[in-house]
Amino acid sequence: MENCTQQKTPFLRLIIVASIILFTSLPAIILVNAGLIQFAIIKLVGPQNVTAMYSLAAGISGVAIVVLNPIGGALADKTRFKFGRRKTWIVGGSILGALSMVMLAYAPSIPVLIVAYILMQFFYGMVFLSCYAMVPEQVDPSKFGKISGIFGAAGPLGIMVGFMLVGAYAEVPVEKKLIIIAAVQLVVSLVSVLFLKDSCYQGNNLNTQDKNIVKGLKTFYPSIKKYPNFTWALLTKLLMAMANSSLNILTLYYIARFQLGEVEIMKLNATTSSAILLMVGSGIFGGFLSDKFKKQKIFVIGSALLSGACLVGFGITHSIPFVIAAYFMFNFVYGIFGAVDNALVNRVLPSKEDAGKDIAIINTTTQLGSAIVNFATPVVLSLGISLMGGDGYAVYFFILAATTVLAALTVLPIPEIGKPVCDNNEEIVTE
Repeated sequence: MENCTQQKTPFLRLIIVASIILFTSLPAIILVNAGLIQFAIIKLVGPQNVTAMYSLAAGISGVAIVVLNPIGGALADKTRFKFGRRKTWIVGGSILGALSMVMLAYAPSIPVLIVAYILMQFFYGMVFLSCYAMVPEQVDPSKFGKISGIFGAAGPLGIMVGFMLVGAYAEVPVEKKLIIIAAVQLVVSLVSVLFLKDSCYQGNNLNTQDKNIVKGLKTFYPSIKKYPNFTWALLTKLLMAMANSSLNILTLYYIARFQLGEVEIMKLNATTSSAILLMVGSGIFGGFLSDKFKKQKIFVIGSALLSGACLVGFGITHSIPFVIAAYFMFNFVYGIFGAVDNALVNRVLPSKEDAGKDIAIINTTTQLGSAIVNFATPVVLSLGISLMGGDGYAVYFFILAATTVLAALTVLPIPEIGKPVCDNNEEIVTE
């Protein structure tokens, strides 16, 4: 396929169109993770086995996505279709994601459910990865904070609307909920992508790295020596992903600590979903403040520590109103973290040419962090019960709160805006 020239979508149009795609794509994953898959598993194995089986399914899928996402990002970077490398994966990911959602909805067994769960996360992940990869390719670095704040708001807004609709139709079977989510995402993405400009891979057909597979594997991950800040940013993301993964188990937390049923939990999720407005507002506001004051680290560190305090609140309370308050606060500070940290990641990327692959590597921290937590959950809950009695969730949330402190520490070595972000002499990137 012949090379195509670099095309850029007008800034305002890029923000609007990509935000619309993100509005429907991220909820497709989160709504499944935060309630729907747990009840699908209950129908297969019963409520007494759901915690162990969900931990297994989420852990296996998390490890699989850690492997698949960077490969998908690298393939997207090298996509040569004239339609555009990012647009191709937005369309393809939406179609295949919808098919995976149907497979998940009607999975007859746990193995089939796990396979569908993996495919669903991978393909929808490729959709929003493609949207985010357009930022370093098409946007001036001085606007990274603004667009990261807006992009960071689009997905949560979609999640809020999704939770409200799921709560309003709590009695609708899980299978129908999954099909509707997939259908909406597919239609929106197929229409929206027509308004984006994009370009295909402009490298040589056979460069040295492509010829040498061994060398290609060695250079797949950016050099820690040349780009140490990329690794520090990855560790920050990983540790906060571990903390944030606690929200995926709130359904089981509600069942164990408060003895709530499916309809009650769906309605509670609908109520707490309005907290996402705080995430949206704080994300946009934090992104603009970060650009204005040319500071990122203070926002990332402060929001990480405050999110840890919220997790401690989950661990110690036996009050639903307190849980709701902690949930609202967590969303507020995590919105700041997400927006500013995404801008920080864009700043420390080693190259624009491999932006998709490198962002995919960073994004695997979400699945890896979740996998680590999910695999450990049954053991940690058992440990918590033996140490403190009760349901074990106090120790569970205390440990996750500790990861937010570690996340704050890993930000410290990264230079602030305006200072060199890589140590090699070949390439120095500053803002």
